[in-house]
Amino acid sequence: MLTLKRLPDQYVIWQLPPNAPVPELPSGVFGAVLRSPHELSGVCPAAWAPYGAIIDPAWWCLQFVGPFDLTLTGIMVQIAVPLAQAQIPIFTLATYNTDYILVPQARYADAHTAITGAGHRIVEDAV
Repeated sequence: MLTLKRLPDQYVIWQLPPNAPVPELPSGVFGAVLRSPHELSGVCPAAWAPYGAIIDPAWWCLQFVGPFDLTLTGIMVQIAVPLAQAQIPIFTLATYNTDYILVPQARYADAHTAITGAGHRIVEDAV
């Protein structure tokens, strides 16, 4: 059984041109930025969305309670498969120690049902 913790902020997924400067986030705020030859994109709390970005709003972020060793396999798939079976879109991220999965706020009740129905737990006391 995996435990996930719903982070308290509303999150956005954003996109900027590939040559845009990397937006800054204050210390202690969960966010991610990734640059490819075709785009600069990221995830952050809605209040920190970069000016001028294309924004996909209203996502909840679920943090896998870890840490997990980098050699472990199948952690994300244990959550992604039940969500796919429920036809819930996801956006995934990972750090060195743990994984994160974002689900649309409008589908959160369905996501909660799918995840807990697969035998996992979601902690929401941080919300």
